[in-house]
Amino acid sequence: MRKKAGKYINYIVKFAQSPNKKDIVKELSAEIKNKGFLHGIQSLLHRKVHGKGTYNQANEIIPFPILKFDKRSKIVLPGTITPKVSIIIPMYHEVDFTLNCVWSIYINNIFTNYEIIIANDDPDDDTPLLKECFENIRIIKNKVNLGFLKNCNNAAKSAKGEYLVFLNNDTQVQKNWLSELLYVFENFSKAGLVGSKLVYPDGRLQEAGGIVWQDGSAWNYGNRDNPSKPEYNYVKEADYISGAAIMITRELWDEIGGFDENFVPAYYEDTDLCFEVRKKGREVIFQPFSVVVHFEGISHGTNLDSGIKSYQEVNKNKFLAKWHDELRKKSRNGEHVFSERDRTRGHKHVLVVDHYLPRIDKDAGSRCISNFIDSMLELGYNVKFLGENQVISNQYEKSFREKGVEVLKGSEFNFFDQSWKHYLKANLDNIEVVLLSRASVCAPIIAFLKSNNYKGNIIYFGHDLGYLRLEKEAASKNDAGLLNQAKRIKAAEDFMYQNADNSLVLSHDEIEYLRKYITKPIHYIPAYFFDVTREVAPYDKREGLLFVGGFNHPPNKDAMAWFLDEIYEPLHKQNISLTIVGSLMPKSITAYKHKFKLLNILSDISVDELNELYKKTRIAIVPLRYGAGVKGKVIEAMSKGVPVVGTDIAFEGMPKDDKFVCHGANTMEQMLSEIADVYYDEAKWKCLSEFGLKYVCDNFNEAKMKDVFKEIIG
Repeated sequence: MRKKAGKYINYIVKFAQSPNKKDIVKELSAEIKNKGFLHGIQSLLHRKVHGKGTYNQANEIIPFPILKFDKRSKIVLPGTITPKVSIIIPMYHEVDFTLNCVWSIYINNIFTNYEIIIANDDPDDDTPLLKECFENIRIIKNKVNLGFLKNCNNAAKSAKGEYLVFLNNDTQVQKNWLSELLYVFENFSKAGLVGSKLVYPDGRLQEAGGIVWQDGSAWNYGNRDNPSKPEYNYVKEADYISGAAIMITRELWDEIGGFDENFVPAYYEDTDLCFEVRKKGREVIFQPFSVVVHFEGISHGTNLDSGIKSYQEVNKNKFLAKWHDELRKKSRNGEHVFSERDRTRGHKHVLVVDHYLPRIDKDAGSRCISNFIDSMLELGYNVKFLGENQVISNQYEKSFREKGVEVLKGSEFNFFDQSWKHYLKANLDNIEVVLLSRASVCAPIIAFLKSNNYKGNIIYFGHDLGYLRLEKEAASKNDAGLLNQAKRIKAAEDFMYQNADNSLVLSHDEIEYLRKYITKPIHYIPAYFFDVTREVAPYDKREGLLFVGGFNHPPNKDAMAWFLDEIYEPLHKQNISLTIVGSLMPKSITAYKHKFKLLNILSDISVDELNELYKKTRIAIVPLRYGAGVKGKVIEAMSKGVPVVGTDIAFEGMPKDDKFVCHGANTMEQMLSEIADVYYDEAKWKCLSEFGLKYVCDNFNEAKMKDVFKEIIG
């Protein structure tokens, strides 16, 4: 009891400290009016405290554990004859640092198809310790001191790999650093050179890519800041990556001719290489998930007046002369950092706001927003994502950041105290487009943008007209409370449609409805795009029925209860199995397993596992009795060549013409008849399968989605 009391006292304290008490009270009043006193309070707490990560503070800067190699050890490195990657480590003295560097490579890689080449630039040192401690290490010993740049060029001639990695010996790589570099080459067709995030041993950031300014000077972007901040944690282009940890294809390296020896002995050779990469039509990309600790200063010192470090200013002037025309396009030092940090000056910057980061394996709404983001990235827009729910699974967060999306996460983006206002106010002139998803989340944001005279393009996407679904449900249940809830939701959604510059709607039916009273532009956009299955398993290799849907969505729960109560029993007697797949599976559904031995229930499965089910299933069922918008489960099944049997609601909002062959089965008798016809008639099954594939190709492809964004955003 004391524990609960303490928890609620804590909530009261946080409320008292919030600068937005009036807004919170208004929201609480609406929740209580909508859901009753107790449930209203619980709902607000869940959304504002438990579910939203409200009080997450920025991650602390934590020092990295520094490895110390035991010189008594004997390590067998990969002995591949034809390695995919050659890791070249230039070295001059500092054997202990080199030992630790090699040791870090060995213990932090799942990927093992690599070779390590030590480019030893000290003629008087034959590095006996390295040979004693590491079997299969390759050592190239120069007869004279070539200097850093020529040493790297010389070692590269002996490398066998398809990819070359240049790694300073005063580094320690972190987990999977190498496979993360390869990931970029495998997923970004224009990648030419990829570099790691460099951090200091004390945990601070050394560099998240570099910016080169008009005068030839350069920034290690983010130097000495917290490396966990959003702006340092998405795959992006950079002007240059410091040569302490970079990967380049052998083919491109040879085409360029390696480091330009005009910059001997060192400095600006890595920056020059990056400019050469772009000259060849390729991109220089920063990979934040490849992390390398760099003991800066060990290699070349820190004194600009003596040693190799003294060449930094000399080579800057050489670089400026060589790339003068290219540098004229750059900003003056310190200007336009927002776009210079990822080379997006001249590109459209789009901020997407939704309730949480899309979870494409959990719900159709997530699949839709994810497809929108993918289309905008393909069009060259810079995309940033802000979620009301700041509790983000690392799995989803990483997948979007590796696409190139800056995920705005941290206490400075909280919705509870509206901290996001500071970010928006500081960047209103930098963000050309704000795409808002869901009235329940974005009404305060559109109001803020309007009150601050935002000059950009506000786009609203409401997913579906949810109040129409509630109205239907209220009518079926004769529920006055639901009807009042529908009216409030309609008022909120109408506010968004009328105040946005443009709105996106998934259903032709809903467009016709809205255009009767909304005066702002409304655009049809496909709900999703799918890669249509090329090879469909034949009819006789398939069996059973499949339902897919998230059970936090009431229409899905109702649909399955109706199907299991009134329809499935005669099908079960015919030995027709049923598989139900969905997140948040309720006990009321799992309880039917006691009644039906051929019922298979899968609560959470991966996308790959679901695809395997589609290959084996004969019919996808969608027995929805109420709902709104286009149903992702219908389009997805069609894209896999699986015929769909559903109600009129299942096919609601889909583009239709006189050749549309699917029709609704709205009663128990109609549903049983339609399932039997498709299940036992191979010709009809094949007709529906082929129709679905063509229909998705024609109506739900990425090109159509891109066309809409090009029209609205430009």
